[in-house]
Amino acid sequence: MKTRFFSAILMFCLVHFTQPLFAQLSIGGYLKGFAYPNLNAPHSFDRLGTRLQLTFSRSYGERAALFAALDFNYDVNESRNAAWQFRGSGLSIYPVEAYLDLYFSWLDIRLGKQFIFWGTTDWINPTDNINPWDYLNISSEIEDYRIPIWAARANVYWGAWTLELVWAPEFQPHRISDPPNFSIQTSPPPLQADNAQVGARISSQLWNVNYSLSYFKGFDKWPTYVPVVSIDLYPPGLLKEYLPITYVGADFVTTFGKWALKGEGAYALTQDRDGTDPSIRNPQLQYVLGIDFYATDRLTLNGQFVQTRRFKYNRFQEVAIAQMMGRDPRSIPFGVENSASARLQWTPMDFFTVQLITVYNFRNRDYFLLPILHYQLTDGVAIYGGATFFEGPEYSIFGQSKPYSRAFAEVKYSF
Repeated sequence: MKTRFFSAILMFCLVHFTQPLFAQLSIGGYLKGFAYPNLNAPHSFDRLGTRLQLTFSRSYGERAALFAALDFNYDVNESRNAAWQFRGSGLSIYPVEAYLDLYFSWLDIRLGKQFIFWGTTDWINPTDNINPWDYLNISSEIEDYRIPIWAARANVYWGAWTLELVWAPEFQPHRISDPPNFSIQTSPPPLQADNAQVGARISSQLWNVNYSLSYFKGFDKWPTYVPVVSIDLYPPGLLKEYLPITYVGADFVTTFGKWALKGEGAYALTQDRDGTDPSIRNPQLQYVLGIDFYATDRLTLNGQFVQTRRFKYNRFQEVAIAQMMGRDPRSIPFGVENSASARLQWTPMDFFTVQLITVYNFRNRDYFLLPILHYQLTDGVAIYGGATFFEGPEYSIFGQSKPYSRAFAEVKYSF
């Protein structure tokens, strides 16, 4: 709560105390109503309310620019759950983005709260390790399921090469569902200089192939669960930790006619380098190979194959520790696992778009579906509808998220 408060104060200062005060300041944003009915009985609303987003932007000649986006979010559920508090308890105010851009002949710098996306493949990006995901809140708005971070980013241009450097002082994890039937204690990395995360990415083009090489050193956004031994704790306890990790990755994309071939992969060097600690993820390589087919101006198809390979991996040892923790041993992965994803985007008529995204894991046969309908009613007014649907055995990744399956409907007015 304090972080959000001070973030809002900083964004306000960036916008309003820049001299001259309102000269050349552009104000925009949107207003939308949203309803998210849960698809599981008793089918209550996960979210129901309105959001006002105000964006502020201003250029300072050719050398600098300022941008900020501030959300005023009112959720009826939040107000209902805290009915004993003041009337505005369902209202949250927070900055989505707030950054300053500086431009030079060979260098661009961005300072502040921002999104930083790496990789070329769709939905599954092994090199995209800077901004965490909110896997419990996937919808049509990217700001709902991707979490912005405070960071300094620099792009250095040298001929056909671009070097991107990132420094992020504060760690933020993915938002996921915890294992059920446990008391969860969280131990995040403290905010200190030694825990700052850094990344570097160099990109270029060779013939008709765009490619990049990347490096990231920080903390694993996926938690490690360690048993908490206590006779006074019921249900049994788990300590959720976030351990140091290093990623080395690469990606490419090339086009030929109506086709685009893309690939991406990253090697994750974890703390369990010799594979002897079953409670820590093993070093692993994940890669994605995909192809896009632009059938017509109105229809695009994408298919991808995903493989994860774990090294120095003893599954029998992993299963043993899982049983000691009271976890279902069927949730323990194998050394090599395969998945697939697909995306369809179709515009059957003007102003109406259908998009369908799906991810399927072959071993547990669990899957995720995200259909999205978008209709541009008039200039500035859009209607969104869709659902996030998780299915699979309760011990699988998507099966654990089944309670978060829900539909969504939004009406959005942009100004």
